[in-house]
Amino acid sequence: MNTTYDMIVIGTGVAGSTVATKAQKAGLEVAIVDERQYGGTCPQRGCDPKKVMAGISKIVDDAKRVKGLGLDGDVTLNWKDLQAFKKKFTEPVPEGTEEKFNSLGIRRYHGTASFLDPHTLKIGEHNVTAKYIVIATGAKPADLPFEGFEHLVTSDQFLEMEELPDRLLFVGGGYISFEFAQLAARLGKDVLIVHRGRNVLENHDFEMTNKLIEHTKDLGVEIHTNTEVTKVTKLDSGYKIDVKKFNHEHALKADMVFHGAGRAPNIEHLELANAGIEFSKQGIKVNENQQSLPHPHIYAAGDCADTVLPPLTPAAGEEGTRLVSHILDDKPMAPVQKPVPSIVFTYPVLASVGLSQQEAREKNIPYESESKTITKFFTYQRTKEPGAYVKILLNPSTGEILGAHFLSSEAEHLVNIFALAIQQGLTKHDLKSVLWGYPTAESDIPSFF
Repeated sequence: MNTTYDMIVIGTGVAGSTVATKAQKAGLEVAIVDERQYGGTCPQRGCDPKKVMAGISKIVDDAKRVKGLGLDGDVTLNWKDLQAFKKKFTEPVPEGTEEKFNSLGIRRYHGTASFLDPHTLKIGEHNVTAKYIVIATGAKPADLPFEGFEHLVTSDQFLEMEELPDRLLFVGGGYISFEFAQLAARLGKDVLIVHRGRNVLENHDFEMTNKLIEHTKDLGVEIHTNTEVTKVTKLDSGYKIDVKKFNHEHALKADMVFHGAGRAPNIEHLELANAGIEFSKQGIKVNENQQSLPHPHIYAAGDCADTVLPPLTPAAGEEGTRLVSHILDDKPMAPVQKPVPSIVFTYPVLASVGLSQQEAREKNIPYESESKTITKFFTYQRTKEPGAYVKILLNPSTGEILGAHFLSSEAEHLVNIFALAIQQGLTKHDLKSVLWGYPTAESDIPSFF
């Protein structure tokens, strides 16, 4: 069965939904397909459910710290109740997404899409042709180069577990590992993180990640850096994890082993070779218009595309918007200049935007660094927060904000203020001159410098 549309979108996450919705509203006849439930990773298996769980965990942590200061009684985390609450947010997503597409008149397909040629996709028994094809298939856990890799549990599976085991080991020192490791530790579990590199969370400022390591260890989490997993073996009860550190071999044991070592573009099933589409380890190669190489009618956006933006939800939405604008206006897009905040929903929260100190050094960019412990500020003393830190990178000549890094309960809010400051080219003097509402986390900003 052959069907033709103006546009077919592969993937129903942030990038795909943005493209399909905007294109359909602009008058194009659009179809969309997904191999999984509609809605994508972020609202079902990523950002949103993690934030729900982290939010409840934060409330419990705060309550324990201020017990006896006007708050009485014991508060504890309950995994089953936490799961049930999380599902109130995730379970409506597929149906709600499909209803939205249906109300707009977007034709929906379910199944795996693969290229037959540069203009045709095979979806089950359907051959679908389109003037424009948009690939927005997101990312998946990266394959890891050691024996027994198949035993690792993914973040998707972690979020659906009915019970957590007593001893958990996370492979990799990325945001998934730290977010889930802290949650498990607060649930009273024994937790280990094993990371092959020297520095965890390598896209964040290392001074700040080292402080996060200290706070995570205070929860009882063991963190092993410069430690490479070489083999995972399933035992009658649990797993043996062989590791190597500085040429010394060791064996660790855990009830379950989790994948927290990064994600890779989800493009293997697309049969890109049939369309001659170029790709790299970072994803489908595209130009500034999100057009694939060498076919300008095939676009890619989000985590499956090899672009200058990081694989984060705001970036996926931005790329989807740029893509549609190029198709509708038929004008070259200017290079992306917007800074993208990156947030790790641990507690305290780690948030960064702009240049890190190590990045400034590597690129020989002149900078001044303002780094402070702000734990004694009223904002954090009033809830007995154990640690709060800020680090700002400035242009030494103009005072312009180059980078901002936070580790505190207010980090996720402060980072957005500084993203705006960087995008608008503001200086520290501009931020100090604002009359901020008091007492708030924002009213602390003048004291950061």
